[in-house]
Amino acid sequence: MNLFLYLYRQSRSALLLSIIGSLISGLAGASLVGIISRAIDGAQHLPALAGLFFGMCLVFLIAKSASELLLLHLTQNAILRLRISLSTKLLATPLSKLQELGKHGLLAVLTKDIDTFVQAFQLVPLVFGNAVLIAVCLTYLAWLSWPLFLVLTACLCVGGYGFHLAERRPLRLMTKVRDQVDTLYQHFRSLIDGSKELQLNAQRGHAFVSEVIAPGAEYFRQIFTRGMTNYTWVLNIGGILFYVVIGVMVFVTPIWLPLPRSQLITATLILLYLIGPISVLLGSLPSLRQAGIALRKMQRLDGALDAPTAGANRPDLHADPFSRAVPLRLELQNVVHHYPGDVQDSRFKLGPLNLTIQQGEIVFIIGGNGSGKTTLAMLLVGLYDIEAGAILLNGVPMDASNNAFYRQRFAAVFADFHLFEQLLTAGPEVADKAKRYIDALGIGHKVTVVDGKFSTVNLSTGQRKRLALVSSYLEDRPIYLFDEWAADQDPAFKRVFYAELLPDLKARGKTVIVISHDDAYFGHADRIIKLEEGRLKERRPSPHAFTEDVTSS
Repeated sequence: MNLFLYLYRQSRSALLLSIIGSLISGLAGASLVGIISRAIDGAQHLPALAGLFFGMCLVFLIAKSASELLLLHLTQNAILRLRISLSTKLLATPLSKLQELGKHGLLAVLTKDIDTFVQAFQLVPLVFGNAVLIAVCLTYLAWLSWPLFLVLTACLCVGGYGFHLAERRPLRLMTKVRDQVDTLYQHFRSLIDGSKELQLNAQRGHAFVSEVIAPGAEYFRQIFTRGMTNYTWVLNIGGILFYVVIGVMVFVTPIWLPLPRSQLITATLILLYLIGPISVLLGSLPSLRQAGIALRKMQRLDGALDAPTAGANRPDLHADPFSRAVPLRLELQNVVHHYPGDVQDSRFKLGPLNLTIQQGEIVFIIGGNGSGKTTLAMLLVGLYDIEAGAILLNGVPMDASNNAFYRQRFAAVFADFHLFEQLLTAGPEVADKAKRYIDALGIGHKVTVVDGKFSTVNLSTGQRKRLALVSSYLEDRPIYLFDEWAADQDPAFKRVFYAELLPDLKARGKTVIVISHDDAYFGHADRIIKLEEGRLKERRPSPHAFTEDVTSS
């Protein structure tokens, strides 16, 4: 029912047309049974019945096909909108909330649940058409003989209630199966991400498989097998009960309810005709139940994600509150943010932070591991929310209403960057520019640009970072942020990065923020900001002198 309500909300008109087609095909199917009954009874001339029979076959074919094709397009359009909606909302959701939801849970919904939904929706046209056919045939039986209809209805109600009670246990097990999928996704993600470490230590790798993956997979096998075993018994008993109902109608009912022979023959034919549609409905039930569970998971995720704000995906430059004909100026005023500390249940305080960065500056941010450099970077680019204070760009405070516009000022290569195969950058001569940058960074022998994509991203970590740098260059943003970009580069490319690429960006009027440990290249910075114990210290010209909480302009 939830699936049909979902389709109803997607397109009432398409669903209504499909219902009309199903009703017509159901009436045609019921008519076929009636025509066959009259032919067996010999009540009418066979040639006349033959013409009517084959005509109804044609009506049945056209109406049923039209109904199923309408539902096919409706379901696929609904799935398309669902995928795009979830993807759009995911991009609009703050990074901190996505991290709380967990990658494995998000992937399970975006892959497993949507695949389950797709497979179930392939059954929807068939299930819907057969359900309408059953309803029409029962209506025809009621018109033919209401006593028989009442007997059949009573039997079906008793059987349906028993089926509902019997189905509760397998349904609970299928819900547990879906919950276990999240755990399996988490384990498999750990296996893939940690494959290098596990391959280096055979004992550790064996322990991970035998003590982590195997128990989770075994539990999944047990509950899935139990659930489907229960469903098999329930469905088969439900199927045989329908034959029992036919037996009651044919052998028991005439004893205490005398009926004309023609009515009994027609009723029997109708029930025999309905065996096929009812078998289809029962056989589809496990898939539909799994789809219902998947739909609830997707709806919960949809509710947890944030709706995109105006301009979140394609900000209108004319409505940009930060667009001013002045040199760019980025300011942090008493910014405070907390993040998890090294000790359990502890929270590390970052701030209050005061900092001003002018257009064309190259600013290095340094500090020890765990000092909050990456968190500061996330605050600067607008991916983490501040808890107090303000971040201003060109004198305009950044907040939830204009965050989408604010972020458009930045291009970044993060320490945990993701390298997209596609260029994803609009503009003339993008491919030519990408090729020039690729050659300049010494990876032209490995990578080319083909049909708007890099020919490969299967490179070493240092080469992948260079390719990520190419992507950021193509974005041509006013502010560039590089988080430990040079950490995986050989000395030659470190020198190119610090001595050539950064000055080139500065010469083009770009503001550059670099998180770095490479003290040998600190001389290429206009300013050096040290993050220590959650506070900013700015380095003076003297190599060892630091002054606390300096706001520079």
